[in-house]
Amino acid sequence: MPAVKPRTLTWPAAVDAVAVMVLLAAGLAGFWPVFGGPGFIRPVVFGILVGAGAAWLGAWRRWSTFTMAVATVVSYFVFGTAAALWSRGIAQLAPNLACLKTLVFSSVSVWRQFVTATTPVASFYPFMLVPFILTLVASVAAFSAAWRARHPGVALIPVAALTALVILLGTSNAFFPTVQSVVLSLVSVCWIVWRNHQATGAMSATRRPSSLAGGAWLAKAGVLFGVATLVAGVAGPALCTGIDRDVLRKHVVPPLDLTAFASPLISFRNLVDTQKDDVLFTVDGWSQDDLLRLAVMDTYDGMVYNVGEATGASRYDRVGPDLGDSPAPSPGQPVTVTVTDDDYSGVWVPSLSQNRSLTFTGPQAEDLSSSLYYNPQSDCLIDPTGLSAGTSYTVQSLIPTATPTAATPVARVTLPAPQWVPDSVGALAVQWTGEDTSALDQVNDIVGTLRTTGYFSHGLESEDPSLPGHSSYRIDKLLADPSRMVGDDEQYAVAAALMLMKIGIPARVVMGFRTDADSTLDGTTWSVKGSDAHAWVEVPFDGVGWYAFFPTPDKNQQPQQQLNQSKAKPKPQILQPPPSTTSHDDQSLQADPDSQNKDQNKEQHHSIAWRTVLALVGMGAVPLIVIVGPMVVIIVWKSARRTRRRTDARLPWRMAFAWQEILDRAADLGTVIPASATRRQAATIVSSVFALGTMNALADAADLGTFSASPPTPAQADALWQQAVLAAADLGHTRSWWRRFRARIAVTSLRRHAKPTVTIPGGP
Repeated sequence: MPAVKPRTLTWPAAVDAVAVMVLLAAGLAGFWPVFGGPGFIRPVVFGILVGAGAAWLGAWRRWSTFTMAVATVVSYFVFGTAAALWSRGIAQLAPNLACLKTLVFSSVSVWRQFVTATTPVASFYPFMLVPFILTLVASVAAFSAAWRARHPGVALIPVAALTALVILLGTSNAFFPTVQSVVLSLVSVCWIVWRNHQATGAMSATRRPSSLAGGAWLAKAGVLFGVATLVAGVAGPALCTGIDRDVLRKHVVPPLDLTAFASPLISFRNLVDTQKDDVLFTVDGWSQDDLLRLAVMDTYDGMVYNVGEATGASRYDRVGPDLGDSPAPSPGQPVTVTVTDDDYSGVWVPSLSQNRSLTFTGPQAEDLSSSLYYNPQSDCLIDPTGLSAGTSYTVQSLIPTATPTAATPVARVTLPAPQWVPDSVGALAVQWTGEDTSALDQVNDIVGTLRTTGYFSHGLESEDPSLPGHSSYRIDKLLADPSRMVGDDEQYAVAAALMLMKIGIPARVVMGFRTDADSTLDGTTWSVKGSDAHAWVEVPFDGVGWYAFFPTPDKNQQPQQQLNQSKAKPKPQILQPPPSTTSHDDQSLQADPDSQNKDQNKEQHHSIAWRTVLALVGMGAVPLIVIVGPMVVIIVWKSARRTRRRTDARLPWRMAFAWQEILDRAADLGTVIPASATRRQAATIVSSVFALGTMNALADAADLGTFSASPPTPAQADALWQQAVLAAADLGHTRSWWRRFRARIAVTSLRRHAKPTVTIPGGP
């Protein structure tokens, strides 16, 4: 059946349209688990309708592939706001400057963000662009193939590609795979058989009787559909039982760079000193037994306890208001609190434990929601946008109620081994734990000794001197004389964590806020001040999860006498690694911190510059691939066709193909010869249109090689091909360079029934 040319929507074209729409919808249904519901339907509907409209217009106007690519890009910018960014568009339809900017930049960046975000992703602002872009491109390709290609089965290629991409971008849980496969196979088989029946019926009067007369084609479609259903509906699920689908989001590393953010523990002394009386935020619905967590640190390098990059508390994923399923090792108490920012500015979002959902309100709500990251292993959230005054959010959490006992074993958790740990840490850990073998007893020995024998001081003007920081040097000073330990949460929490790690018990440092006798608490409303900042350690137990321990002495546990005569506030410590012994590499770590910072800033600057360059290259690559990709495919297709023709083993066909190469070149240049024309008539038309010498000799040579009683020789075929290639090149030389370029990417010669642009001399 000839390809449909829908200047008007005929019923065969309508059947093709319905079949393609159903196939596309079946493939796109796999997005349901990713978006957690039908939220993606709007961009999908827009993509199908806009793609069908562009393909219909291209088939009507006989646009080239290049023109269709441009039309697709234009459609993306015109309808992208209404389809995917309606919440920020003008009347939810027209794009504004911000939407156009998002359409440009997100077309590159949204893909990596999409596969690294925690599902469901319906709440993320730009993520609706993913189904819209995929649907738009696949629709244009599928509808164009259905209406313009020689073989309608070509339309199944973009459908199959779309289905595969939806699977790769989806989740491990398939969305009714049996139903999807049955629908895809049913519609594909019935549609292709019907198209073949239409084509056979159209040719039966002139070529051969139809083998699918009457209703026989329905019987054939039924047989094929039965086989497809058996394979897809029975064998498929049986083969896939117990297999976890492999998708991209399992392998793509999240783009969040935790090293770009300083350890929250560094700001501890500033909070309890310069902001001790400032209300940072207000918490409604608070219980005094809860802990307001800010950040979890699991990596120690001798200078800073920080959030690691390899294991432990390092995996932060993009999330929406629904934070997903976090581990729940034991029963817990549901808690809901509302946090209102007063004077806090930072990227770490205060929350509880085992958080279930977080909803922002306020002036930055939409921006904060679209850039929120959550780590369910550490129950911590980070938002690179940064909180600011006026921001409010509600957190729903589950507070564990289980507690460890002496018989509870420590959970197997892998944490990065701490570096540059003073020798005093390990020696005291062994000494204080003694002969205790229970993990809980060993933890209580270390934590209890620090809390009961140490002294508390922030090092403020009204307190005993205490150096800030938690470097290896500072921890060694703290433990130098166990009977005269002086510090605050920062030092005691780090010391406890390092000691526990030394005896093989995994531990991490947590910084956050908790209430005490000095806190401002009005019923269930807590005005959190800088003085409420604390740090503690957590240890994992089987069936309990990470359990908190508090090694810091009480605030009223002050030294009995002044450790120094001077009451002046000590100067800020210059953090240094532990003293060197004999290694030259160890001494190199004591370089000037300022020079190290300069080197780090320089490296960071170069890193940012390279990321910027790569981003710009990526932004240009996407439209380049969309526009240039189809051109390359067409050029390669024509080259492969030419090679196949020139090497055909049937010599008469090879000589006929040589003449056809000239006609195809003329067709791509805009002159389509009627199929009923003889080679002599075609030669006359080509010579006249392109103002070249007669081509009758080439036409006669092709006729002789095709119809002669004696078969042609390979030398004759090669000679004709050489002359045909030169003649085809001469045709292009009569036109401008732009017209020659358009001819190279034109698909006119690839169509079986291209509409003639000239008439046969002397014909009707």
